[in-house]
Amino acid sequence: MRSYRIGPNKLLNSRQSVWAITRKSPIHMSCRLSKIDLLRRAKFKSCKMNISRPDKSNIGANFVDRTRSFHCALRPIIILAQCFAVFPISGIKSDNASDLRFTWSSLKILYCCISTLGSIILTLFSVYRLATSSITSSKTSNLVFFFTAGITALLFLKLARQWPGFAISWENMERELAARHNPHRTTTPTLALKFKILSIIVMVLALVEHTLSILAGYVSALECANLRGDTNIVATYFALQFPQMFTNSNYAFWKGFIVQFVNILSTFSWNFMDLFLILISVALTDQFRQLNNRLYSIRGKAMPEWWWAEARIDFNRLATVTRRIDSQISDIVLLSFATNLYFICIQLLNSFKPMPNAIQTVYFCFSFGFLLARASAVSLYAATVHDESLLPAPILYSVCSASYSTEVRRFLIQVTTDTISLTGMKFFSITRSLILTVAGTIVTYELVLVQFNAVHVDHEPSDSNITKVCEHFIEP
Repeated sequence: MRSYRIGPNKLLNSRQSVWAITRKSPIHMSCRLSKIDLLRRAKFKSCKMNISRPDKSNIGANFVDRTRSFHCALRPIIILAQCFAVFPISGIKSDNASDLRFTWSSLKILYCCISTLGSIILTLFSVYRLATSSITSSKTSNLVFFFTAGITALLFLKLARQWPGFAISWENMERELAARHNPHRTTTPTLALKFKILSIIVMVLALVEHTLSILAGYVSALECANLRGDTNIVATYFALQFPQMFTNSNYAFWKGFIVQFVNILSTFSWNFMDLFLILISVALTDQFRQLNNRLYSIRGKAMPEWWWAEARIDFNRLATVTRRIDSQISDIVLLSFATNLYFICIQLLNSFKPMPNAIQTVYFCFSFGFLLARASAVSLYAATVHDESLLPAPILYSVCSASYSTEVRRFLIQVTTDTISLTGMKFFSITRSLILTVAGTIVTYELVLVQFNAVHVDHEPSDSNITKVCEHFIEP
């Protein structure tokens, strides 16, 4: 039998080859596994954005400049309000919200207290007039108007004490959100421009309404003075416009000047109350809209969990700020809705009364239309805050399975279960359904007035000219 002999060199080479095979096989297997992992992750990376976590050290680097902040946007409106004894806060001219402060030892506080005292005095005279004569709609309107002006001044005085802390928290929120959203990239109007446009529209219309009121009062006073044979038209004007002051008191120039000045301040505070609520609603809506734009920009894309965590934290930050501002202005919201609804009903009641002259008719139509427009604007702008807070839900519902995580689920639960809106001291939340409810109430009231007016006209005696002109304001 033939025998084979293996040399030591061949034996060594064979051992080395076997050892090389056994040693390299785990490496080949790991390479195959890494290739499989890469293939498995390819689907996720194909739809993933090229996004990285922002650097914590650069948070606030993209913060909006001072001229685009909420504080600077609202600054000219607050300065205008302080000219009419509303919102007495110091340091408003500074670009930094941390410079705001409230102090009792200030001329602004003194000015506000004098205006409030004037409204209270006119309110007390209106109460005395109601107590010593019959109750009519015109008498109660004067009472409600000056009472509302006094309460508005006190509410804004209370808000001025809390405003410095709130302005700083809002500025911090803007800084945090600006780290993930650059407002300079957007082509929409700035917040300051929106505030200026809305303020100009509301204040110009309010000025026109007040001018028509003075003109209509002067024409009525002129007609009444001619019918009575009175040559003092100015005294007749103040007796018609402010009967609670000049029915039992003789007219004097200083009395008329003070009463007219208080009336101008009261008219401004009534209009500014609605304007302020509109501007706050616009600012909140703008912040929610920036977050919603970020969410809609990644629709259909798989995002990492940390991205959804940041989006949820931003949404929660906006919800916290909304609740804080609601706790501070909810009493103003309640007063605004109550007075607007009351004067709308009063104007509907006055619409069935004959107008003594054409100027009075123009003034009534413009005043009623402006009141309806202002009340509708407050309701719609405030309801938009609630609408914008619900918009993240469709994006969260459409998140793909690859990027669905605990943060997405928490985000979705908060959006669908948390009610974020402005309220009237928690009695009601301002939503679009509330607007329909209020409109339905007004229509019902109008139908009742139509029925009672039809019965009243059949039994109403004809009035003389002096009654239609003079007693249209002065009632027994």
